Amino acid sequence: MGTKFTPVEHASAFRRIAAAMWTSPTDPTIFGSLDVDASPALAFLRAYGAEHGVRVTVTHLVARVLAVAIARHPEVNAKVRFWGRLDQRATVDLVVQVATDAGRDLSTSRLERADGLSLADIARAVAEQAEKIRAGRDANYGKSRSLFTRIPWWLARPAIRLTDLLTNELHVHLPQYGLPSDPFGSAMITNVGMFGIDTAFAPFTPIARCPILLLVTEVRERPWVDAGQLVVRPVLRLCASFDHRVIDGYQAGKLSREIQQLLADPAELER
Repeated sequence: MGTKFTPVEHASAFRRIAAAMWTSPTDPTIFGSLDVDASPALAFLRAYGAEHGVRVTVTHLVARVLAVAIARHPEVNAKVRFWGRLDQRATVDLVVQVATDAGRDLSTSRLERADGLSLADIARAVAEQAEKIRAGRDANYGKSRSLFTRIPWWLARPAIRLTDLLTNELHVHLPQYGLPSDPFGSAMITNVGMFGIDTAFAPFTPIARCPILLLVTEVRERPWVDAGQLVVRPVLRLCASFDHRVIDGYQAGKLSREIQQLLADPAELER
């Protein structure tokens, strides 16, 4: 016998409105956060920056750690194409978001084969890309922004859908328009800690097609339990959005443990 149902006769006004307003769930996003004792990472960054003569930040370190973690768990490095087909990426390519135009706009610094880059390589690449964009010397940024600022608003949505079709579904490479194939890579990293944000989660955009969005929040002193004792430690909270079509709870857990272990001993990354 099947399950029997009876109508809800006295639903509240809100329940009636909500039932009529929203359709069936279609969003595959799952969210998770990870608190990490940042003491080893901060000490490592100070020593590393002094040794290599480069400014390295928590964001650069998180990018390096995430690239290595994805390389060690390649099953999470996939994308959904062609109405549901899963394709595995051959390389770990990361995108670090960069604030432009005095914070009024966003662009990206793309790190190809990021798992093979050193921490210094990542820091220099992001800094150079950000400087080019802010100085108006980045051709790809100018081309993509010019393309979308010139078209009328009523063509913007069709243009974005066409861009998604070309760069994500067909993997057409269009650098002349500032539109590379698979433009957002394996994961996107955004630093919101500079704005004093404690906890936040980023939404997936339809054209991103990356399975991981990682927000780096502000390192803050928090209560921490160490060997049964309550202490105060600088804590880094990482907030992740995962595409559940690619990553399930088991895989997200493995990735989180890998990230936690690498941040606990960052020197392993350079051995």
